[in-house]
Amino acid sequence: MTIRHLKVFICVCKHMSMTKAAEELFIAQPAVSTTISEIEKNYNIILFERINKKLFLTDEGKLLLIKAQEAVLAFEEFEELAGDSSKMPLIKIGSSLTIGKQKLPRLLRLLKENFKNIDIQISVNQTSVIESKILNGTLDFAFIQGKPSDPNIRSRLVDCNNLIAVCGNKYNIPETVTLEELCRYDLLLREDESVSREFLDNIFALKNITVTPVMESISNQALISAAVQNLGVTVLPEALLTRQLSKGGLRKITVSDYEFTRNSYLIYHKNKTFSTAKQQIFDFCYKNYKKNL
Repeated sequence: MTIRHLKVFICVCKHMSMTKAAEELFIAQPAVSTTISEIEKNYNIILFERINKKLFLTDEGKLLLIKAQEAVLAFEEFEELAGDSSKMPLIKIGSSLTIGKQKLPRLLRLLKENFKNIDIQISVNQTSVIESKILNGTLDFAFIQGKPSDPNIRSRLVDCNNLIAVCGNKYNIPETVTLEELCRYDLLLREDESVSREFLDNIFALKNITVTPVMESISNQALISAAVQNLGVTVLPEALLTRQLSKGGLRKITVSDYEFTRNSYLIYHKNKTFSTAKQQIFDFCYKNYKKNL
């Protein structure tokens, strides 16, 4: 067994297709099939079920995929550490959606200014996707809002930010309400399983409050526009609302018995080993995320 076997296995799992894996790896499709067969014969296991010409990962295959990803990640880190540590490495950085829009661009500019010839790959996606990429080694580190859910992910607090409740100027709601009172009005919220929604749902659950939003959206801007049109109340990061509040398109609603504070974290895999150059970049990002933004 070689690292090549594991990389082929991981690629087939990624696409659930021998043909697409062959295309990505620039090898012939029969070579991919042979490699998978060699793994199965060598360990007397079945990695894939083949049903109606489609591949489905077996339970054994799912467990081995995790170990294969860990092994390949460890091998790549070994090669990086064994190489020229003074050479500027490729850095793969991720972030959740709001951070990717608001803060990551300026941090990347600082990186470019302080690390010459740096090569950066960026992934901005939903927090669950970013965490998955940390776990499978696709990303070196990432910035997310909210504490990571997987115990294999380590985190460092980098920022605290506030969410506020806002509505349009003509929407009929008092300037100050309790949390329970707020939930009686038309709520415009992010979609289920988003970090913002999960954050609010946890608060509502602690207060034994059940809410049924009149609008749900994956777009912060859609919620802001709906609030401006006096369709209800939305609760979003204050930084996203500054322009509309200053223009007078929205007004802030004070929730007297609760403050919506959410933390941001720099996350990485607990088994991640950084080269000297990557460690310098990681430390720079940690120190400058909030200070310079």
